[in-house]
Amino acid sequence: MPPFNGATSTNSFIQNLAQGGVSSVLQSDLVTFALLVVEPFLLIVTLLLLVLNRREQKGRDRLLERLSAATDVVSRQEYFVTVLGSLQSAKDYVVGSVTGSSPNAEESEVLHQVVEAISAATSRGVKVRYLLPLAPDRLQVAQMYSAAGAEVRFNPGVLVADARYMIVDDRSVVVGVPERKGKDEPTRKGYIIPSETVGALFKGDFDSKWGSPETRMYASYLEEVVSNARSSNPAISAELIAANLKIDRGSVDMILSRRR
Repeated sequence: MPPFNGATSTNSFIQNLAQGGVSSVLQSDLVTFALLVVEPFLLIVTLLLLVLNRREQKGRDRLLERLSAATDVVSRQEYFVTVLGSLQSAKDYVVGSVTGSSPNAEESEVLHQVVEAISAATSRGVKVRYLLPLAPDRLQVAQMYSAAGAEVRFNPGVLVADARYMIVDDRSVVVGVPERKGKDEPTRKGYIIPSETVGALFKGDFDSKWGSPETRMYASYLEEVVSNARSSNPAISAELIAANLKIDRGSVDMILSRRR
């Protein structure tokens, strides 16, 4: 065993400590240098992200401005004024999917004006077609539209609680919505969308329902409802059937006469 030399051991310890300190300093300098090199790149990337985000935000703002300019929100009264104006300005066709619910006293005058506008449009050669929900209480409006020259059909897929719409000459769409869901909720506000693309989307929905096997023509559905009413109660009068359906008695008499 070698003899212990206190001086030698102390010197070795100091040398090792000095070398270790230098190594630590060098490592620290290298890390600092690396951070100084990387930092500008990180700053550049951050600035690029901020610029891109700013551009994206401006793009979203421009898109919202365009949508706001293209889509006008209208009140209930303005909605019906727009419907009337669209019928009056139509040149080729008007198609619509509507609730067809019986009007109250407040709505009777508006409905009368719509019927007159339909009659005027069809007399100009405009093709007018309406889809209504498949329900007997929609026959009143269906008869009025049909008498004015419109072609009317019923489809069970037409939801009265959903949006109701009208497309005019592929150039614009008038969309009406209720305030809340419900079978007889009236239109409270609407949207005017002057867009051929949006019109084509709504037109596709309309055409699919119009030609669906489930769709019933107005005349055949009216005859079915009247016939079922007489079959279920042979003693019921034509007058009472007409009153319950809110349609003219002449149509009921004609259907019942064919059953004899």
